[in-house]
Amino acid sequence: MLTGDFNETWLTSPRTLVNNTYQSLCNKPDSNWEKELDSKFSTLISTSRDNIPWLSSDSPSGSLVKHYVMVQDIMDQEFYTKQFVARNKDNEEFRGTGKYSDILDIQQGYNVDWEDDKSLKRDTRLVYYCVPVPGRNSWTRPCSRHHVTAPSRDVSARSRDVTALSRDLTTQNNVVQMSTGKKRGAEEADGMDTTEDEEAKKVKSDGDDGKAVEEKDFSPFQGLNMVLPTDSGVCCIPLIYTQDTSPFKINDILEITGILERIEIDTTSCDMDEEERARFPPSSIVPRVHCVDVRLRQHINPLLSRDPLEFGEQEVAGVLGNVLSVRSELVTMLKKCVSGDPLAAEYLLLHLLSHVYGRRDEVVTLGKFAVNLTKCPPKETKFVECMSTLFSNISEKSFVLPLTITNFNISTMLPKKDYNANRLRSGLLQLPKGMQIILDETVLEPGQLKPDGIENLKCLGNLITWQKLAYDFGFSYNIEFECDAKVLILGEGKSLLPSDVVVPLKSMQDNTDYEEIISEIHSDQGKMDRFRKYLTLLRHIEYDQVSEELQQRIEQDFVAERKSNPKEVTGDTLHRSLVIARLYGLSRGHLKLEEEDWNSAKSLERDRLSRIAA
Repeated sequence: MLTGDFNETWLTSPRTLVNNTYQSLCNKPDSNWEKELDSKFSTLISTSRDNIPWLSSDSPSGSLVKHYVMVQDIMDQEFYTKQFVARNKDNEEFRGTGKYSDILDIQQGYNVDWEDDKSLKRDTRLVYYCVPVPGRNSWTRPCSRHHVTAPSRDVSARSRDVTALSRDLTTQNNVVQMSTGKKRGAEEADGMDTTEDEEAKKVKSDGDDGKAVEEKDFSPFQGLNMVLPTDSGVCCIPLIYTQDTSPFKINDILEITGILERIEIDTTSCDMDEEERARFPPSSIVPRVHCVDVRLRQHINPLLSRDPLEFGEQEVAGVLGNVLSVRSELVTMLKKCVSGDPLAAEYLLLHLLSHVYGRRDEVVTLGKFAVNLTKCPPKETKFVECMSTLFSNISEKSFVLPLTITNFNISTMLPKKDYNANRLRSGLLQLPKGMQIILDETVLEPGQLKPDGIENLKCLGNLITWQKLAYDFGFSYNIEFECDAKVLILGEGKSLLPSDVVVPLKSMQDNTDYEEIISEIHSDQGKMDRFRKYLTLLRHIEYDQVSEELQQRIEQDFVAERKSNPKEVTGDTLHRSLVIARLYGLSRGHLKLEEEDWNSAKSLERDRLSRIAA
């Protein structure tokens, strides 16, 4: 049972819940205080999740916070004091726990004998370095009206044992270095929300406004390991208490809920090397969060409280009930952005719905759908700004990369291992699944690519073709990480970069007013909400396999086409047509491939290829 005290203090002082639970059960031989504590936190969080404040730069130490993050690096495990016995001068005992804390809360006048193994019980916790979700668009940031004030402490009753703390941290650090040695991230390849009301104002980055970023420094901010130059928010170090040795991977998106810890370690007065300083950055900038709840997120759309795969049949039917009307609205909006071109609008819709849903033989990536729009209006127009404004308002994560010669030559695309700091330094393409990337070639001008620029061009090509990137771990040792990025290339001519389809734009109207379209996108948020739910649901919903009867029909069509045009019709042609049919069916709310979807896909491809040949 949860007492009134727990319900009143669990947000502002959750360690009260931890300590009281431990004190009440630690002397009972048949009790499991950790299981009981986890159950209490689970109950409180499930019933009051909306009351938990988002992590901000002003969040007080010791309070409960939540945060959306991406795993940027996996650090070495560390030891902590799970249970301890302290004694006073009269040999009276005080029992406590160091779980969910970097500081042992010891009663005044009591001391711990650090040499007595019987008085101590140690365990390990997982340590991650996390950054705000790269490219996160402002509409995904829920407003938080919950403000937490720092809890008052009775210093006379309880005090921090600074000597014990210093000794404990030193011991932990020494043991970790000797016991783990190598970085787990290298071995296992396999927002902030400055209270989110203020954050919505602060994060109005160029990407959110839909403006292409011209000649920005696209090298990662090495101090915080932010991925994109337009990112903002609080980086943090989550500490996860689990027996699972590898529950999360690099680039996973997590929703963490935990106890915030801000404890400053004076790195100038200690003999700390670069690796130790990287492990203990100033907590005023990179706080530690002792996680009591961690959830792997497939999406960060606040309009859908759960993952679509968890939806029941009735919920899916309810959302899909008006799918055709929402589809029509979205195609109309896309047509406005591409000067009334219905074919380009259809292919853009399919691109928005695409995602990697499977891999075959480590060679074929199923579901990717990179689009290269050619004959785009010149850079003097606001075409790219209009496209990026719409995409940033309907995609959860997006960014625009102007493909200038300068950006090619100076950008750090791939993450790289820094062995001095034992850290993985972020790169521009260290991105979570579902990222929308717009490559702007309308700004490309003649110039010479340096060796780094050529390598960056190869990296983008590998991302588009294989949806994999080889992170640089030095000594000719690279580790491949799988990706799932939607790449849209905008340019006047066909790109040097690969794509799944090339779609030449065909303007159906003169003098498109892009500013008016941008204004409409910003003003009609009700329509944008419908697009956001539609895209998130259909990208993540479960899709059935094709029936045997339709599969035979598809094989017959392919054989007939190949006989009539053996040079142009290949296995890639069949694969592309199947992806288009699948996406077209999904766009209409079909959860399995139907014959009309296959026929529509063939019709779209005929129109596209005839436009290219014209």
